[in-house]
Amino acid sequence: MTKQLDEFILKGQFEEAKQRTKELSQRELNEELMNIAFSDSSIANYSFIMSLLVEKETVELHDMAFRLMVNPLSYLDGAYYAALYHARRCVELTDRKEVGYLSNLLFLHKIPNPVVGEEEAFETAKRMLVLVPDHRAAREVLNRRYIRK
Repeated sequence: MTKQLDEFILKGQFEEAKQRTKELSQRELNEELMNIAFSDSSIANYSFIMSLLVEKETVELHDMAFRLMVNPLSYLDGAYYAALYHARRCVELTDRKEVGYLSNLLFLHKIPNPVVGEEEAFETAKRMLVLVPDHRAAREVLNRRYIRK
């Protein structure tokens, strides 16, 4: 399926691509799209996910978009800022109750040119510790903040 789906996406034939992916689970769709993006690195992959999001916003699609922008498409200017949008939407759509989505914000704080500032990282880490009291990455953010003061 990947080859034909790849062709539809790269040519902007999103309706045909959507038909090809209709029967896939979220996990299968994610795998297919990641494989395609790693093989051709086209922004069309992101555009396809965005077209799916326009039809129906889901946390799973935002998560796919996030992962596309921090992995195969991270070299694009603004990729981490696009990823930040999707990370924040995941957090909002899950009412700040999913540590995995919160940790995406900490990831965007730890990259060489962070797109998440100190205050947002601090608040995110505090929320993560409410959910998982022994979360190591969250503790590191809090400890770093207290050491600087």
